[in-house]
Amino acid sequence: MAVLPDFGIASVIAIVVFFLLLGLLVIFIENLDLKIVLGLLFVLLGFTAGLAALGEAGLSLIAMAVLAAVVLDQLLEHLTGV
Repeated sequence: MAVLPDFGIASVIAIVVFFLLLGLLVIFIENLDLKIVLGLLFVLLGFTAGLAALGEAGLSLIAMAVLAAVVLDQLLEHLTGV
């Protein structure tokens, strides 16, 4: 049985997690080392694929939101030159 069986609730939680984490990364942690970002990228992609393979689509969506926030923070840092 899935932990988050309702996909709508899981997507709302993923949106909230994305914006909260992105806000925290932009405000408090201004720059992340590229090695840390790449490490998080591969770990979270593996975690997401593993959860999706187990049938936990809701939790994998939340893990993808965390991954997207970290990648977008790195992108914004690169584009603004800060």
